[in-house]
Amino acid sequence: MEAARFERTVRTESSEIFNVFGGARRIGRVDIHYGRFEVHATLLLDVELTDDELQALIDQLDEELVQTHDPECEDFLVTVYKAEELGFYSDEFESEDDDEDEEEEDDR
Repeated sequence: MEAARFERTVRTESSEIFNVFGGARRIGRVDIHYGRFEVHATLLLDVELTDDELQALIDQLDEELVQTHDPECEDFLVTVYKAEELGFYSDEFESEDDDEDEEEEDDR
């Protein structure tokens, strides 16, 4: 597997979320939470990786994202899941659907 590319989607004072790409396709997402002495990450993979590929990805996350944000980090803790995205949900999208449902009911 070639080196991964990370695209940040969210950033707060103490956390970040990145989509992880391998070439042109998304291979997963990582949520990183910066603590006082350690950094916790949840890595959600869309694809199967070998143990070597997974370790290389974790090393790359540490070098490119964690160490550049907090070089004093004492420990980088990663939990890895094989996941399948089922959809994206938002209050805003839900309210638009509700408005359409109400309009349909009003038309009856």
